[in-house]
Amino acid sequence: MKKKILFFLGVFLGKWALKFLYGTNRWNIEGDGQIEKLRAKGKSIIFTTWHGNLLPGYLYVADKQPYGVAGKHGDAEIISRIAIKLGYIPIRGSSSDGGREAYTKIVNVLNKKGSLVFITPDGPKGPAKELKPGTVKAAMRTGAVILPTGSFATKYWSSTNWDTFYVAKPFGNIHLLIGEPLEFTENDDFIECSNILKNKLNRLEEEAKNRAEV
Repeated sequence: MKKKILFFLGVFLGKWALKFLYGTNRWNIEGDGQIEKLRAKGKSIIFTTWHGNLLPGYLYVADKQPYGVAGKHGDAEIISRIAIKLGYIPIRGSSSDGGREAYTKIVNVLNKKGSLVFITPDGPKGPAKELKPGTVKAAMRTGAVILPTGSFATKYWSSTNWDTFYVAKPFGNIHLLIGEPLEFTENDDFIECSNILKNKLNRLEEEAKNRAEV
């Protein structure tokens, strides 16, 4: 019974806690409107950011009918329920549990024009800022456009496990930088494409951090 109560509270309060924390911040968004432009061209989109600073991007796309990948463990169930309340369509699975099934679902979604999938390419267990192959392979296979992003808040809490995970405190500023679209084909070199995406994600997060610290 206690676990059920905690589960309910986590799902119910999680959505409103995020809306309060991030809704009371002033947002500075660079690259806003790209999702709409790409969808107008019939493109499917992979919106991607490093795991540690996922929340700004995660909330930014929540009202844009996104798909989101979540694992199958207990904590992921709470995250998945919160995501649904925010507007996400869940894809269950991770690299360590149901990864092949999740990848197949991602590819099927991206083959639909105008679809949007939110992915942290180093999640859910790291190593931090090391790309797993699924994001790039899905883009190469489907022709989906990757939108690399980086973000940082001027006020935040952080916790460290395999990654340093940031949560914005209220009444600060959030900088969200959405980079130029990346398009890869099956004829491109996988390692080269992976390095391009990794470098873009690192640069955007570093730039967002620099702006937050000014």
